Amino acid sequence: MILQGVYKQQGLLRCEKMYKYNTKILDVKPSTLDEGNEDHIIDAYIEVKVNNLKVWCFVPDWRTYFPYWPPYHSYGIGKTLVKNLIGKTIDLTFKFLNLKTELFDEKAKKIIPLPERKKPCDYILIGEVTNKEPFHREPEKFEYLQVDCGFIVNNLSVEKDKYKIGDYIQAEGRLDAYKVDEKEGYE
Repeated sequence: MILQGVYKQQGLLRCEKMYKYNTKILDVKPSTLDEGNEDHIIDAYIEVKVNNLKVWCFVPDWRTYFPYWPPYHSYGIGKTLVKNLIGKTIDLTFKFLNLKTELFDEKAKKIIPLPERKKPCDYILIGEVTNKEPFHREPEKFEYLQVDCGFIVNNLSVEKDKYKIGDYIQAEGRLDAYKVDEKEGYE
């Protein structure tokens, strides 16, 4: 599903057209804990099913979605929260923090784990550029790409005019997931 409007992530403008997917949570792994307290999850990794693909994503805004201070989320905190999230469906949008991007010779759409990856959300993304928009802070130098790798991934940052719509690219980086709340995140 395409959501038209401006995405407000931490006060920053992002792509005008963001794709959201209704995903099923298959697994959750806490990443950072506040002072080692297992009930105080700051960020986490989730495995979700999107378009018949199973992928791991980093959730940087975890404690915003599931606070560990009152009022708690109805699913609880810590291990109780993790247990209650398994099997739930959630609307997510995906972004890719790319560290390396280049043209790809084949017309292929896939996302594969980075060899010898350090985190479960590190991938090689291969797909078609479907949209380009100016980078909000330096539009004269950079732009955002949306790439179809079997599902649409948003916000790959690249040098302006280096790639065009219809190009196939390969990028290495981290797959991030953001919970969609149409009332707060989209206009």
